[in-house]
Amino acid sequence: MIVKFLGILDIVVGLSFWIFGVFNVGSFGGLVFILGLFLLVKGLVFAMGGDRVSVFDVIFGIVIIIGASMVIPKFIIIIISLFLLQKGIFSLLS
Repeated sequence: MIVKFLGILDIVVGLSFWIFGVFNVGSFGGLVFILGLFLLVKGLVFAMGGDRVSVFDVIFGIVIIIGASMVIPKFIIIIISLFLLQKGIFSLLS
């Protein structure tokens, strides 16, 4: 059950970051920052447990936090968003 909940949150983070970065919706800045912090904390917790994929969560969480205050290239936004979306979908299917 927790895996499906975390999968839904990964989808929410991916979609929010996509909308914020690709469509330049500035009002999502605070939400994206908070979701980046969530992803960073979640990644750290699971990475310390030995999950190798969670290292990507840590890296992407840092990039999302930076992206909330700076302009980063759109292809990085797209790659991170697609990774989080597919990770969330696979979590829901498991």
